Amino acid sequence: MLKSRYEGQSVEQALQQGLEDLNVQEQQVRIDVIKEGKKGIFGFMKQDAHIELTIIDPELKQFESIEALKCRHQQHEEADEPISDETHHEEAIIIEENNNDQNDIQSEEDIREHNNQKKDSLNEVAQDTLTYVLNIIREMNIDVDGSYEIKSNTIYINMTSNNAAYIIGKRGQILNALQTVGQNYMHQFVKGYYALILDIESYREKRKETLEQLAINMAKKATQTKKPVKLEPMPNFERKIMHQAVSKIENIETYSEGREPHRYLVIKNK
Repeated sequence: MLKSRYEGQSVEQALQQGLEDLNVQEQQVRIDVIKEGKKGIFGFMKQDAHIELTIIDPELKQFESIEALKCRHQQHEEADEPISDETHHEEAIIIEENNNDQNDIQSEEDIREHNNQKKDSLNEVAQDTLTYVLNIIREMNIDVDGSYEIKSNTIYINMTSNNAAYIIGKRGQILNALQTVGQNYMHQFVKGYYALILDIESYREKRKETLEQLAINMAKKATQTKKPVKLEPMPNFERKIMHQAVSKIENIETYSEGREPHRYLVIKNK
């Protein structure tokens, strides 16, 4: 079983460090708190928090060790290639060829046919998910159209509507809820880790710019006041945008607190 331990000033900080080190999402691991951190008094009796992260995602369990998992991510980042199920399958075939010289070795045509079948299956899931989401919106008496695109292990659904504001909701709350519903529907038909990103009228890009600017402003506030700044609850992918926006600012750190769906980002001065 793939396990790795991390420590930090708090459980949340240790978790953030672990997720970044393994390059995984929170839902891909089980979190076990070994020791709660203690702030201490005037710097004395301070204790760091210790946690253990266990990989639970089926696609990631195939790696023999944590080092192999991290090495795999590094290799793909250097090559600027996403880790895909097709790549995992091809690697499995290579290992089989190296260890077995018998006639059961799959041919290149077999591999190609398998990959094409998998792509066709994923396209079918993407189309079904698109139809499912659009039907939900249309049940609200809102005209909407959409299309999908598949990149690596993520399905992107882009929609258009004259009533986009109603679909987006306040700070994207309705759109995020629809995305969660769509992802739950999608996960009934696909194995392993796949993500769904729902967008309409390029809202996600505009929201990303807003979050990045907000993160920078809140980092300045944390520096000036020397006090932690707690933001409103937001989805994991939005917290990640803000974390990345301030990651290169000196003497600033970020971590998440709370439980989903009320988990929020904290920006503080080191």
